[in-house]
Amino acid sequence: MREPTTRAALTRVKDGALHAVVKRILVRREELARLAVERYREEIVGFQIVDESDLAEALDFVLLNIESLVDGLDRDEPVPEDLLETAREVAARRAHRGVSLESIMHQGRLWGQTVWESVLAAARLDRPEEREAALEIAGRLWRHVDVVSTAMAYAYLDEMTDRGLLGRDLLDALLAGRGDGEQVSRLARMLHRRLGDNHVVVLVRGDGMPEDDGRLVSLATRVAIDHIIEAARTHLRPTAGSLLVGIRQGDVVALYPASDPEELDAVRRECAELSGALAIDVSIGMSGWHRGRAAIATAYAEAREAVEIAAGTGIRGRAVVLDDVLVDHMLRASPHARRILKETLRPLIEYDRAHRAELVQTLRAYLSAATNLTQSARLLTVHPNTVVYRLRRIRELSGRDPHAMEDLQILFLALKLSELSSEASDDS
Repeated sequence: MREPTTRAALTRVKDGALHAVVKRILVRREELARLAVERYREEIVGFQIVDESDLAEALDFVLLNIESLVDGLDRDEPVPEDLLETAREVAARRAHRGVSLESIMHQGRLWGQTVWESVLAAARLDRPEEREAALEIAGRLWRHVDVVSTAMAYAYLDEMTDRGLLGRDLLDALLAGRGDGEQVSRLARMLHRRLGDNHVVVLVRGDGMPEDDGRLVSLATRVAIDHIIEAARTHLRPTAGSLLVGIRQGDVVALYPASDPEELDAVRRECAELSGALAIDVSIGMSGWHRGRAAIATAYAEAREAVEIAAGTGIRGRAVVLDDVLVDHMLRASPHARRILKETLRPLIEYDRAHRAELVQTLRAYLSAATNLTQSARLLTVHPNTVVYRLRRIRELSGRDPHAMEDLQILFLALKLSELSSEASDDS
């Protein structure tokens, strides 16, 4: 069945010594393939117990590589894409069967050694032209091994992460709120992922990243995304389960297992470390803590809103949590509301600047102290009467009475909006 392909490959090899050596190799290609597989069984742990279908696949793949090697000898063309696609499919299947990456790479080295030994045996090394032919074959052989092994390694790693089918299925199910189903548990076991019971969702968006998962991206973009993923795995360090990292709509998504809400501060710190470790600007959105895997869908929606706000306001260097920017979230669709709040605080800011006063700082302390005058004075290290005086000036300048709940709410929103704008300016 392979004979016509082999004859066609041989006729394309240039005449002379190279043709002669290749012909001797092709004559015993079946024997050579069986020898390579036998070496797999002898030297690779776990290969001794593979079933007949795995052995047949290994034998076919070895023969396919021999023919491809011969086919490209005289034209010195790259390893054909159809072979590389087959190599990726083989690597993906082996990942699902629990074969280690080291075993796959070992097979590539053994195949190269077996073929090289065959070349040495086939070439008449006492003849200079055949020695030269053997060296030419060697160069092509080890380039072939390198290219095919690299393709298989990437395919294997992709299959064990979000780019692989299983990893995508697991992440999709969790983000859709189906985390309690048996399919999720089965996929997690296959991928050796220890799922947490409760999660925080973190989204990282690089500047200029495409929003369409199916869109072809440049090498530079792919490298940038890979760097973000690597940084996320390095700096996000949950203790309650395995971090799951993937790509959705151009964002890097990290599902961070967290046992209780108190871990949110740790997640924030690690997000800041992640941002600082990257050479590119990123916006980071983070959900609150949510109980149960079914709530991951809600957490994901929160994180998407938060990263939109972070990207839109230019906040960098830290994670934006939706709770922190809820005011901005509510006011983004209302420019008139934003204008009213800015006009409310502007007289206080201008008065502070002109008189070196601390009206804005006093308002912030008053709110932090839950409107307690004594506690406000303690935070400001001033007498309570000073706080009373400043609150009266705030009422006179802004037209809003800090002692009236409705006016205090407006002052709070104005202060919050000002802080968000200031943080965005500082971070950008």
